Amino acid sequence: MRTYEALYIVTPEMEDDAVQTVATEVDDLITSNSGAIVRSEIWGRRKLAYEVKKHTEGSYVLVRFEAEPDFIVKLESYYKLSEAIIRYLVTHFDARTLKLEAEQVRRREEEIKASAQRGQDDDDDDNRRRRSRRYDDDDRNEDDE
Repeated sequence: MRTYEALYIVTPEMEDDAVQTVATEVDDLITSNSGAIVRSEIWGRRKLAYEVKKHTEGSYVLVRFEAEPDFIVKLESYYKLSEAIIRYLVTHFDARTLKLEAEQVRRREEEIKASAQRGQDDDDDDNRRRRSRRYDDDDRNEDDE
């Protein structure tokens, strides 16, 4: 099985519930043909860069899935025949791309942990400075008396 990502645009005349129904139908099509959904996201209504089938807006849906290569022909024919879908793009992710993506996710998580640790260290430094100032103020008050 290979990893694919499909981005498709649903006609703007459809309500949010209908877009959800279309997304569910696509997910069911993938799973019923021995595929596996990795991630499915509805991005919502957005303005198109250019007019597509007399539409200037559309609801974007992204789905990442694993399937056999011969299934892609079935999926693309579904997209072509569906009146609700005005544009689509299916891309294949090779092993190198997936490895790079996993590395980016790992790095991002490390950066988040490091920044959280730095934030905690900064808070500790601020607390030490405040305590130090308070003691300095106490010493000055004693000297004044």
